[in-house]
Amino acid sequence: MRYLIKKNSMCRKFQSFFVLTLGLVYGTANASGNAAAKLAESLASLSTYQANFEQQVKDELGTEIDHSSGIFSIKKPNLFRWQVLEEFPQIIVADGKNLWTYDQELEQVTIQNQKMLLAESPMLLMTSNAEELSKAFKISVHDLNDSKNKQLFLLKPKSQESVFDAVNIMFAEGKIIELLMSDTLGQKTSVKFTNVKINQELEPELFTFVPPEGVDVVDSRESKKVESDKSAEIK
Repeated sequence: MRYLIKKNSMCRKFQSFFVLTLGLVYGTANASGNAAAKLAESLASLSTYQANFEQQVKDELGTEIDHSSGIFSIKKPNLFRWQVLEEFPQIIVADGKNLWTYDQELEQVTIQNQKMLLAESPMLLMTSNAEELSKAFKISVHDLNDSKNKQLFLLKPKSQESVFDAVNIMFAEGKIIELLMSDTLGQKTSVKFTNVKINQELEPELFTFVPPEGVDVVDSRESKKVESDKSAEIK
């Protein structure tokens, strides 16, 4: 396999959602203290989470531009797996140190520094308390009157550099069942979860990745480190 050094090589169509779901793995947000406390409490009850997903992305005109489905798994404190089964197979694994993105059609694997990605993301939710949640988002919560005991959390990022404008997280009976996100380009992403399993044992192999033989490996970890070092020097 060939190893290359390249910057900003993550697939664009996945990047916004990954920023969002990193939040579910790690944890932060801004809002009324009540809503932040409720969200922190809901997330604190999840040690593992696994579900089938169906993702739909629409442009600013409401036209569908991407549709995919697969399996989503997370495990505290920092493990993540997003596997697209249809229609363009893709595997993304966060192993606690590195983020591996495998595009099967391109026969390419991209490696990124997981910690540095998190540092760039305002979405650090899963392990945060109410005070930490309040630092990144304005949060409101709405109880929906139906038989499934649903709660809808509305999150507005404080940072003007955020890649998204708003995130809605829907809980039903203590489980995340849907994420809705609008980004700064006017695109809207909907991710619906089914067959949700929480706090069950997940195989360690889900959160490890070894590049298949014969694929190109694009390693952007060094380039990100150089950027970080330069930023530190400027400061």
